[in-house]
Amino acid sequence: MNERRHIYLISGLGADERVFERLVFPADCDVHYLPWITPLNADEPIAEYAGRMARRIMHPNPILIGLSFGGMMSIEIARLMPVRQVVLISSVKNRFELPPYYNNFARKVLRTLPDRLLFTNRQFVVRLFMQCQSDEERSLLDAYLGKKDLRYMRWALNNVLQWNNEWSPPGLVHIHGSSDRPFPRRYVTPTHTIIKGGHFMVMNRAPEISLILEKNLL
Repeated sequence: MNERRHIYLISGLGADERVFERLVFPADCDVHYLPWITPLNADEPIAEYAGRMARRIMHPNPILIGLSFGGMMSIEIARLMPVRQVVLISSVKNRFELPPYYNNFARKVLRTLPDRLLFTNRQFVVRLFMQCQSDEERSLLDAYLGKKDLRYMRWALNNVLQWNNEWSPPGLVHIHGSSDRPFPRRYVTPTHTIIKGGHFMVMNRAPEISLILEKNLL
């Protein structure tokens, strides 16, 4: 009898497991969701945060599938523990794939913006950036926008802007959309490109992503 594989899903910034609900995984895989936790403070290093996340993984040599910022977190976790494989969806694998405007200036602007400007009345901009295509997707995004964990949101945004990773785990699968807005395709070198896929393609292009997973999971 073949040993079962354990997949741990890490969602995008502030999202939850519902963004993965349209994906279909191989029958020999047990799928688990690894939820975000609250940072200890605004300056908690991403490596230390990843260590606390990793302690919630209950199976050896898991497959980590990370969406957007969750992909970056998957790589950080893979630096700390043995994993079978890392899969990125709509994400980046190193600092060289971040667009040039994610820089120190953007970090300074983020630090100076008050919560009132940064986290209120932002539905239009976020929906445009995330490229929602259906009422269900907009509903999920509205749930994300309704969250009030501002400490986590500021911590996460800051770590996206300052991520300095240069290492990629072996066997990495990187699935990216050609029309992704937060991480434009022209800066990214994925292993698989979904033509005209946007940042929310985990939902609206789920069959294509599921097929890539079926063929490429180790």
